[in-house]
Amino acid sequence: MSEIRFDDITPIEEPVHIGGIDYVLRETSGDASVKYDNARLACYEYQDGKLVRSHGLADLEPLLISLCLFDSAGVNVPETVIRSWPSRIQQALYTRAKMVSGTIETVESLEEQIKLLQKQLIELQAREQAPKNSPSGTEVGSG
Repeated sequence: MSEIRFDDITPIEEPVHIGGIDYVLRETSGDASVKYDNARLACYEYQDGKLVRSHGLADLEPLLISLCLFDSAGVNVPETVIRSWPSRIQQALYTRAKMVSGTIETVESLEEQIKLLQKQLIELQAREQAPKNSPSGTEVGSG
């Protein structure tokens, strides 16, 4: 297997200017990703393995934006502030937050997933083609 390297762990940041105020949109930290994923999962209720209800999905947008948007002091912008902005601003910020955090599909992200899956498939095929041994060490089917 090839090495996985992350030499630069600096979060992706993009400047944002809203109503005369400068902000920074930053990719989610691990903690923020967990909070967002937990909130997303809490929107769905299952019974007997089937989805029976979804609720609160619209609350995810201001939550993710709040987790990613910082003021000049480096403090997260509260959801209440974000909810006061026009929908077009929230939608643009939500889409961008998902992009910088890697939670939205792009051509590049799908190509990367395809490469990874192709590599995994080749490795799996190679393992399946290798001689298989039984627990006793003899080849399976050599009865």
